[in-house]
Amino acid sequence: MEFPFDINHLFPERFSILDQTLVAGRKTAGMPHLQANIETVIDELGRASAKAQQLPASITSASKLQSQKHQLYLLKDRESNGGRGVVVGFLKVGYKKLFLL
Repeated sequence: MEFPFDINHLFPERFSILDQTLVAGRKTAGMPHLQANIETVIDELGRASAKAQQLPASITSASKLQSQKHQLYLLKDRESNGGRGVVVGFLKVGYKKLFLL
């Protein structure tokens, strides 16, 4: 997924792990404009995931990630999009209370 900003600047590693702090590396800590871009990436990935699964609403968002003890693993391709990088995919993991009806 392409974005109008430099993904490589937000996510320095090929694999990034985000938790409720939404910090992808030392560079993004305490920088509001970078934090806003990280939130945009998570929200757009959540929307695309919901659409692909034909869900009525997104189940992954930056605000939900901040309020839960989940981790989001993000994979990027550094070379694509003119060297600005693209997000290839993500995996969200964490504990859930499941029940059967």
